[in-house]
Amino acid sequence: MRYSLVTIFHDAVADDTATLLDGTGYQARLLYGCKISKDDETDKVLIQNTSLGGDYYKDIDHEDEYIFLTEGWRSGVYKLCLKTYKTKLNKIEERIRDEMNSKQNPKQIQYLKTNRERILNKYNKVKSKLNKL
Repeated sequence: MRYSLVTIFHDAVADDTATLLDGTGYQARLLYGCKISKDDETDKVLIQNTSLGGDYYKDIDHEDEYIFLTEGWRSGVYKLCLKTYKTKLNKIEERIRDEMNSKQNPKQIQYLKTNRERILNKYNKVKSKLNKL
């Protein structure tokens, strides 16, 4: 099935688990680090990833947008979330490797391993929800 960005936005608005982020001149919802917003004046819909760190939101790329357009709101959110978790896990693995090859600080290594385990648990939880769709 093919969706439009407006249809996806309406699905997000109807999603009871999505957090309401409406502001002056726009409506927005947030779920699993995925923010969808619609400008009240232009009706332009924008999907952003809020989970990559930093104080900014990153617009999703065309590949991720295609997933939303072909699979819908909830599936798109889950797949974007899983992609973000994979990115975070790769960064943690790289930091663990660097730490093991340099300072070998046991506290830092344990912190990274705990962080990796936490993200893996979140990843598995979202993966399970995606499989139930």
